[in-house]
Amino acid sequence: MSLAGFDPGKFNLNQGHFDHDSLLHGINHTYRVMCHVLFLGKKLGWERETRLAFCAAFIHDMSRKHDGYCTKHGYWSMRDKLPVFTEFFLSQGANTYEIKEIGTAVRNHSEGFDLSPDHPFYKTTALLKDADALDRIRLGENNLDPTFLRLKATAKFIPFAIELFRNSDHRKIALFSDMISIAESITDVTSEQP
Repeated sequence: MSLAGFDPGKFNLNQGHFDHDSLLHGINHTYRVMCHVLFLGKKLGWERETRLAFCAAFIHDMSRKHDGYCTKHGYWSMRDKLPVFTEFFLSQGANTYEIKEIGTAVRNHSEGFDLSPDHPFYKTTALLKDADALDRIRLGENNLDPTFLRLKATAKFIPFAIELFRNSDHRKIALFSDMISIAESITDVTSEQP
């Protein structure tokens, strides 16, 4: 899966990227969120926002200090991790204005409110937040409440999110391309119209 001037295969994680060693919010979770961004964004036809939300997903939980409820880790990731990866994101086609959009999405993903639908960064942020919400399935089947999803198309991805979690949980996945392979092997529930 590719987007113009952008190579998702270059977005590989290692434990050193994260401030907190976590199975709950670590590499596999991040890779699943990145997959959800790609598949949902493709379904919506939002190429630019998908590229930016994907970059945001890559760093969204890197600055967590613990696995509990926290509304500040998005801000910390924007403040501490975005500067580290800015040149990399620019090399993947982002421009300076879009770096701000990535930062806003990262910051807002953990805040207890959504951006207004007329905010210029709403689509990118909503895409990241819904992709992150899809992986709440890892916390238990009742932990993903479809009424909290922002985008109408996202609810159709819940069966896919369940299968992606089941097929990747308790596996050490080093490369993002390995998570994509798992995702592509799952029955394509994403082929339904949004």
